[in-house]
Amino acid sequence: MSIDLKKIKGSLLNNIELILTGVGLLVILLSGLVANRAEFWKITALVAILVGVLHGLIFWVIRRRQRLVRAEAIAQVRDMLEDLMKNKLQSVKMMLHLAELRQARLSNQAQDFQEAYQVLRHISEIIDHLSEESLGRWRHRYQATLKRIEQEQPEP
Repeated sequence: MSIDLKKIKGSLLNNIELILTGVGLLVILLSGLVANRAEFWKITALVAILVGVLHGLIFWVIRRRQRLVRAEAIAQVRDMLEDLMKNKLQSVKMMLHLAELRQARLSNQAQDFQEAYQVLRHISEIIDHLSEESLGRWRHRYQATLKRIEQEQPEP
């Protein structure tokens, strides 16, 4: 029987709010039992307030850390996408420019090239404005598709 410490640690971190709440309730109840009967409610109320404040601070720190980690991950993904896409966009832009030089006398193609340049600028703007909020909006917009994809994935 081998105990997988990573699984235990992951399980603890995944359920940290529940664990801290349970420990907080246990501390509140035990403090009431330790107090004498005359001071039972005063001590229990005081400990409950202290546990509530401590919970609030701990949850704030955890949430703040999660936001920072997400923001850092998004920044890294954004930088990677920006680098990859801008390299590809520059290649496309160069090919369009070369094709435009070869066939400059055709007015319809000039319009097509301008539209292609607009698409390239739009893609570049999307990459520049990639953020946690835009990711949230995208998830909300494609929520049904994401649920279907999650359901189709086999369980590990």
